[in-house]
Amino acid sequence: MKLFEKTRNTYIIYSVIIFIISSSVIYFTLKNIVTKKQDEKLLWDKELIAKKIKYEDPLPIFEVDDYESKNPPKDTLYYKDTLMYHVVNSKEKYELYRQLTSIETLQGKTYKIITRNSMVRNQDAILGITVSVGIVVLLLIITVYFANTLLMRSVWLPFYKNLEALKNFSAEANRPLTLQSSDIDEFQELNISLSKLTNKINSDFNNLKEFTENASHEMQTPLAIMQTKSELLLQSENLDKGQVAQIRAIYQSVQRLSKLNKTLLLLSKIENRQFKDLETIQVNQVIERHLEIFDDFIDDKNLRVDMKSTMDVNIQANSLLFDMVISNLISNAIKHNIEGGQILVQTTDLFISVSNSGEAPKMSSLSLFERFKKESTASNSFGLGLAIVKKICDNYNWKITHSYTEDQHSISIYF
Repeated sequence: MKLFEKTRNTYIIYSVIIFIISSSVIYFTLKNIVTKKQDEKLLWDKELIAKKIKYEDPLPIFEVDDYESKNPPKDTLYYKDTLMYHVVNSKEKYELYRQLTSIETLQGKTYKIITRNSMVRNQDAILGITVSVGIVVLLLIITVYFANTLLMRSVWLPFYKNLEALKNFSAEANRPLTLQSSDIDEFQELNISLSKLTNKINSDFNNLKEFTENASHEMQTPLAIMQTKSELLLQSENLDKGQVAQIRAIYQSVQRLSKLNKTLLLLSKIENRQFKDLETIQVNQVIERHLEIFDDFIDDKNLRVDMKSTMDVNIQANSLLFDMVISNLISNAIKHNIEGGQILVQTTDLFISVSNSGEAPKMSSLSLFERFKKESTASNSFGLGLAIVKKICDNYNWKITHSYTEDQHSISIYF
């Protein structure tokens, strides 16, 4: 959940709670005030009646129950709410009254004085005031909500624009990160930190890229010289067998080192996404072309090759990188195959799968795609072939998997 949405939802929840509590407090406060005023009015009426009985003409006396006349209660006052029956406009109804009952002894006689006051008008007044105040509070909450929403959007707008710019930032583009300024101190401080961070990333990326290219270039020159000198020495007629063997070992090591240098440089370029050109590639044609290139190696192991394709498959990728993928997959299937084994290539618009016969793997499937991890003990294998394939797949967000079932290794790439 976004911060803005969380803030808004929290505001709504607390506003509803405050509205309910404030409305209830207003209602019960008004009710208590009105009830207290009514009780004071009823008490004043009672005192007025008592004075009339005591000092003026006596009021009509109603006979009480025989029990009460024989056992007159003590002087007391008590209030209560009661319903009174009325006929208004030919309609019968009960109306709520506030009642004060007073039992007093006046001039040697016990009187029961009852005064009542209608609560209907007061109740309507309470409800009216409560509703009015509630509407005002509700309108205030709504107004503050929309004002707060507009304010928050304007405040957070630079943040979201900068976030979008940060998502689109790439060190490969070699461009500084352009951020929108804000009058909020925290956002401005964040902009400064991000600018410093991205500038450092650009600088480190360019330095690393330059170092890799320079190191590779500088290494190739002495390696080429060593390779040439080794070839000249091998052509010399004054060498014995031991010297020839030593020079040949040097020559092979130089070749291996040169190949390793080129492979690591290629991995670095793939990781730095230096292969940006996209083309429409016909997958089946690329696979058939590489099967022809490896035809001699296939015949040498007496392998049977089957290719299954449901349709012409086209993808968008760099042609050089895709050639590396297919070349490494087929080369891997040949290298790790058994004599007289099988290679099965399947293509659809969703995936490519290359399967080969072979022994059970000695390491996990994930380890096969790591650098310098290899099943074969061959000296000419660096264990970088599948690592290159994995990096290319990561570059295009393809998923690569390895499985082993029924004596068959299968490497699949899902587009």
